[in-house]
Amino acid sequence: MILEAAEKAGVKIPALCADKRLIGFGACRMCVVQLKGKKALIPACFNPVREGMEVITNSPEIIEARRAQLQLILAEHPLDCPVCDKAGECHLQDLVYEYGVVDNPYRMERVQKAVERRSPFIERDMNRCVLCGKCVRICNEVQGVGEISFLNRGIKSYIGTDFDRPMNCEFCGQCISVCPVGALNSKMFKYKARVWDLDNKTTLCPYCSNGCSLVLGIKDNEIQRITGDYDIGINEGNLCSKGRFGYEFVINPKRLKKPLVKKNGTFEEVDWDEALGLVVSRFNEIKAASGADSIGGLGSARLTNEELYLFQHLMRQGIGTNNIDHGGRYRGLLALKESFGNAGSTNYIHEIRKANAILLVRADLNETHPNVRIEVNLAVNRNRAKLIVVDNKRTLLSRQAQTNLIIKPGTEVALINGIINQIILLELADTTFVNEKTEGLAKLKTSIEKYTPEYVERVCGIKPLDLESAARAYAEAKNACIIVATGMGLIGNDHDIALAASNLALLTGNIGKESCGVYILPEKNNSQGALDMGAVPGFLPGYVPVDKPGLGAMDMLEPEKLKAMYIVGENPLLTYSLTTVRKSLYALSFLVVQDMFMTPTAEMADVVLPACSFVEKDGTYTNLERRIQGLKKILPCVGESRSDLEIFGELCKRLGCEVTEGEVSRKDAENAKRTTID
Repeated sequence: MILEAAEKAGVKIPALCADKRLIGFGACRMCVVQLKGKKALIPACFNPVREGMEVITNSPEIIEARRAQLQLILAEHPLDCPVCDKAGECHLQDLVYEYGVVDNPYRMERVQKAVERRSPFIERDMNRCVLCGKCVRICNEVQGVGEISFLNRGIKSYIGTDFDRPMNCEFCGQCISVCPVGALNSKMFKYKARVWDLDNKTTLCPYCSNGCSLVLGIKDNEIQRITGDYDIGINEGNLCSKGRFGYEFVINPKRLKKPLVKKNGTFEEVDWDEALGLVVSRFNEIKAASGADSIGGLGSARLTNEELYLFQHLMRQGIGTNNIDHGGRYRGLLALKESFGNAGSTNYIHEIRKANAILLVRADLNETHPNVRIEVNLAVNRNRAKLIVVDNKRTLLSRQAQTNLIIKPGTEVALINGIINQIILLELADTTFVNEKTEGLAKLKTSIEKYTPEYVERVCGIKPLDLESAARAYAEAKNACIIVATGMGLIGNDHDIALAASNLALLTGNIGKESCGVYILPEKNNSQGALDMGAVPGFLPGYVPVDKPGLGAMDMLEPEKLKAMYIVGENPLLTYSLTTVRKSLYALSFLVVQDMFMTPTAEMADVVLPACSFVEKDGTYTNLERRIQGLKKILPCVGESRSDLEIFGELCKRLGCEVTEGEVSRKDAENAKRTTID
């Protein structure tokens, strides 16, 4: 479009209704330009560029047209600037100033509309709305929700929900982010600060494994708001409800501020020297009495790469055991290492939007990876991709699917093998790719012989016609990808699902090229990094196998398996079997918990060490596409809490396995070379 071409050429064209994420709409008419030799003014946002076209972007006629358009907008716009939260970053305010609109010949009797405050996060003041439609379009085009839309016609048009009911969506706040005026506001930020008083700092989201970048508005050493920026990070400014609004835990008054030691059944505050001294002495006593393998370490996939590396170093070199794991399911990633040689998703996230077919397996992306859902939505809406949803329930994406396969829980492998069986029988396999790039086809054919349509119907509950439809949609697509979610709350064998998905991708040649491949979506923000850094019982950093694998998380939490545990950033009482874990933790001779809050698991500990949040430390995270991104310390630690890296470093020093900061960085870089995309 002309608007995009002008921006690339460094020519500024004003626009109220344009956004890089949205299709041109032409609502505001501020972007009008003129073609050389033509009299008519045309919107630059939805007129395509042609070879040899000469465009006039600034002339007296164009300026006057833009001024007139601003006057029309202002005729019905309240002058709330002194109390409007958008002041200082209001696009309308900026344009009025730029074009010198100081008087207005238009008069209109205003009807004051009630401000909608029933939403928990979003306040809607339609008195300020300029009907640019950006909120409607991002909700529909990008989010795929369509919660709000244009209502009525002509001069009576306004934006709202059907029947003016309260908003009933996931409250991602995308509509707030694109609103050029103060019609949509964050209730969490309103009247807290002026935007020019904010010190904006960039960091990474601590929630899912997408690896979104956040822009934190800081004032008085507190987070006032979180926004996105199209030009920063991989998420194009898109944020979900957790990323945008889920930051209050950082300033929660219940944060742990000092080390705690349980004395006579009651926690008492102590200094760091006493707490760490007790941890080291008790670990050494238990190691001497029962051996190093009587101690286990359970870390978190929310730690940074540097912290995870040092944690496994502490357990392996300081304690002398491979009993180390992190809370999360990663066998699906290890299955990809068996198939493709790399334990991670095969393609970049943004390639999904250009896929022609998407097989979505057991992935409720609206709940687990909202920004990956955006990519799927863009593929379906803009690239006309065929979406095949395999799940045991209907999800938000089910309504966009060409084929919905509602299966019995835990039968994903049988379903995928049934699709493979159909592709072979219908001769839809990419035989050239299979013959040149793969091995073991005969073995695969033998293993999936039993997965006939009748067998799949009996096991999964899927009709043969639906199975064939899914097989054809996937195999006949030029570019097809498979997306599989993993997580503690999901039923099914991650390893076998990932292997079956890999076989399907290889059989159809959908690997090793753009917008294809297999995406395994880990649950937490650094699940990939936890695996890369060796926070697992069977591998050292960089996937070097150990001689004697230790106990995994589930085994460590079995009764009477261990004498002592060091739990960091995890709350196994809530994420694993409550009865079993409680019994196991009670049986321990010594329990150390390192966390930000007094969790139910921490309440059972002998020593509790207060840790910092993601905005109070430096480090790196590795997202689901194996992209390593950095975060910087933005706020001071709360109370006497310390970063996990600092705590691990001090324990390593006391246990005689000290690692310098430079060595951690060097080891991290070496591991990155072995684990990132070539």
